[in-house]
Amino acid sequence: MKAAITSVLVSLAFLFLLAGCFPGNRAPYKIDFYTLDYPPPVLRGAPLDQVVRMNRFSVAQVYNSTAMVYKPEEYKLAVYQYHKWRVTPGDLVTDYLARDFRSSGFFKAVFTGRQREGARFEVEGAVEEFLESREADGWKAVLALEVALLDRSEPSVDARVVFQRRYKAEEPLADQAPAAFARGMSACLARVSSEVIGGVAAAIAERSPGPSR
Repeated sequence: MKAAITSVLVSLAFLFLLAGCFPGNRAPYKIDFYTLDYPPPVLRGAPLDQVVRMNRFSVAQVYNSTAMVYKPEEYKLAVYQYHKWRVTPGDLVTDYLARDFRSSGFFKAVFTGRQREGARFEVEGAVEEFLESREADGWKAVLALEVALLDRSEPSVDARVVFQRRYKAEEPLADQAPAAFARGMSACLARVSSEVIGGVAAAIAERSPGPSR
């Protein structure tokens, strides 16, 4: 009789342990989503009678996801398990740059790759770095972009490239945390955005007056 009771107890204990192994019996983990947040840069200059198209930026594959990537030490990358970007860095950078270009007042219109309208001048590029990095002097948000300005009115490929430049910004962080990372990356893109807009506007001005296309 005792052997039978022991067998039943062991079986029940096994069932309880087995039930605990299934995710459906656990409360789901909460994922926090982050985006960038900064006011458009305030720039001064004469408006240009030109239309600009902002193409979607490509992304280095190591950052091409919604994961929030950080670098705790040399040669090592990690991600926050329960904290993510709302969209990928390519979409974040493209959308915010397009917003800032419109807000600058320099251009007659600014379109994106999701719109069919064409433009004489196109901005395209790549996100090369988009991470939180531990440096010798503390944690920093690091952003690096490769940006090209194209003039579609030029017949040859060589003449079509107005410029190709690399922009990089770093922002010190108070601590290592997803919210601090999002604030730091916002500050980085705000600075880079101002530089990109200024460079694009100056280059277009050198080729103006010319018809908007």
